[in-house]
Amino acid sequence: MITRAQRDGPGGRIHESVGVLHVHTRYSDGTGTVQDIAHDASKKGLDWLIITDHCHMRAKDHGEEGRYGSTRVIVGSELGKEHELNHYLALDLREIPEQNDPVEMLHAVHNQGGFGAIAHPHEKRDIFPDMPAFPWTAWDAEIDGIEIWNQFSQWVEGLTRSNRIARLLHPLKSLTRPDPETLAVWDRLNLHRPVVGYVGIDAHALKYPLVWGLFHLRVFQYKVQFRSLRTHLLLESPLEKKDFDVARKQVLDALREGRHFGANHRVGRANGFRFHAVAGGRRVLPGGRIKPGKSVDFFADSPLEAEMILVRNGKAILKVNGRRLHFRTSDDGVWRLETFRKGRGWVFTNPIRVLKT
Repeated sequence: MITRAQRDGPGGRIHESVGVLHVHTRYSDGTGTVQDIAHDASKKGLDWLIITDHCHMRAKDHGEEGRYGSTRVIVGSELGKEHELNHYLALDLREIPEQNDPVEMLHAVHNQGGFGAIAHPHEKRDIFPDMPAFPWTAWDAEIDGIEIWNQFSQWVEGLTRSNRIARLLHPLKSLTRPDPETLAVWDRLNLHRPVVGYVGIDAHALKYPLVWGLFHLRVFQYKVQFRSLRTHLLLESPLEKKDFDVARKQVLDALREGRHFGANHRVGRANGFRFHAVAGGRRVLPGGRIKPGKSVDFFADSPLEAEMILVRNGKAILKVNGRRLHFRTSDDGVWRLETFRKGRGWVFTNPIRVLKT
């Protein structure tokens, strides 16, 4: 039996808050209203969700950012022209910047105190002309975050004319693991500067045409997508219940700093999962940094049996099957954890940096 003190490590209790990123409404290419989406999220027990409609923050402009039941709705934007390459999930914006050049676009976001993540960075699909890919190409930009796993992209990328009915009926079965190419790029970027990893559901609840357009089937309803890729924030204090502005800041600060992990709840509930390091008696959470030269203990505690893989600079260092991992080292590098259950990706943490910068 793993006690809470063992799971959380020194430094006191970690307060977990669970939500989802990358949601579209009727204000862009989604099919749900903010109120209806928030209602579904509240029923699924989500503490928060991030709306990222294309190229604007109309939901916020209309006063729809706020609390709905037990769910806080925060509004960002998916920047980049909707039907062109180079999309970016921008958060904590004051205003929408110019979007003609992706390098300048990210620079403008950072200048106003915002942050975000490249959306679906390595999309690959060409079977259905009405579902083109929108990968990222501007790798010389000042990248601060990257979507390491996109639920809707993976569903579309594996879609064929022969399997589309099965995928329409059982959409969550398409979730396997993050794209290895994206993970490799993420690991390389982190060797030079902190780059936060995010999981996004990219929810649209699209109506898919069948029988020459005579009938339509709603693909990936919001309440279905809310059961899969979730983001678990690691907070110093419980998420504020009454003051929305305080709760909003808690969520955005944790997302900005990488104090979170992504989990595929399709293969197991990840609440209570922990990955942290201890150096000099001090606990360091994902997104944190340790000065090199010290002995570091990495710990992982899982609520479910899993294959846990400790990764350093993109290479697997240790594999453990079970519910607890411990590894002591004095090596520097960028350390993260990825786990698998039932042959599928489950939990992917942000890295802990043991580097000078």
